Amino acid sequence: MNIILLSNRRSTAVSIGPRQLWLALAALTLLAVALGVGIGMALGGGGTAPRLWPLIKPLRQAELDTLAIKLGELQARLIRLDGLAQQVGTKAGIEVKPYLTTQPAPPRGGPDTRDRPLSAAELLDQVNAANDRANGYIGQFSLAESMLLRPTNTALPTLAPLTAGLQSSSFGWRIDPFNGHQAFHEGLDFAVPSGTPIRAAGAGTVVYAGFHPQYGNMAEIDHGNNLTSRYAHSSKLLVKVGDHVQAGQIIADVGSTGRSTGPHLHFEIRYKGVAQNPLRFLAQNTIDTASNQGPND
Repeated sequence: MNIILLSNRRSTAVSIGPRQLWLALAALTLLAVALGVGIGMALGGGGTAPRLWPLIKPLRQAELDTLAIKLGELQARLIRLDGLAQQVGTKAGIEVKPYLTTQPAPPRGGPDTRDRPLSAAELLDQVNAANDRANGYIGQFSLAESMLLRPTNTALPTLAPLTAGLQSSSFGWRIDPFNGHQAFHEGLDFAVPSGTPIRAAGAGTVVYAGFHPQYGNMAEIDHGNNLTSRYAHSSKLLVKVGDHVQAGQIIADVGSTGRSTGPHLHFEIRYKGVAQNPLRFLAQNTIDTASNQGPND
């Protein structure tokens, strides 16, 4: 049997014989099967994919097991880094407060019992946790580096910027008080009455003193070795750019200027322009944490 296709454009006819028709149908069938397998694998089920999954699953799990072993090796190195960070901090003459835990993993062992392999989601969670911990060590060693490079520690911003007050907001992720969205808070907030004196956390040179749309009236002090501190939302600035200040010197008064919900001090410490957790610098006995949420930004 031949199939004849007619074209009105040039009045021509194309004849397709049985052999050509069979080849065309075979090609279409193979294409449909290939598409079904690809879509089924992408969706994780359906079509012909379930038949292939028993063959693919062991290969995928083997890759996950290999990654899990590598992750275990990384976690072991992080534990050693934890101790090393503390040693470096001690030699630098400071207490390096870690981003996560400072306690090494306890000794572990015992018989090999029933277990199960890590899923992809569980493995990803472990990798993210290890990444967060590694980022914490970067901050620790950055702080120690700045200390080792400085002949004296008088300029390091370790003095609390207020003689009294409660910490009303911490460094890190939180719910923004203005829009309710999750946002990263790059400093500490201290809820204190308006007009409370603000002190320089360390000796240095004033590099900014003026109004900022977000920070309000803000002073920024350069302590050298890429370390700066910021004091925001003040009602009045008592220093100007170029002034050399001493640790503990009064530089401003607490206020609620800029993006603020009430009188408080927003305090930041930055290393090479990147916000650091001020609690790594400030002495342990200088900060109280508020039990209730106070004004913040």
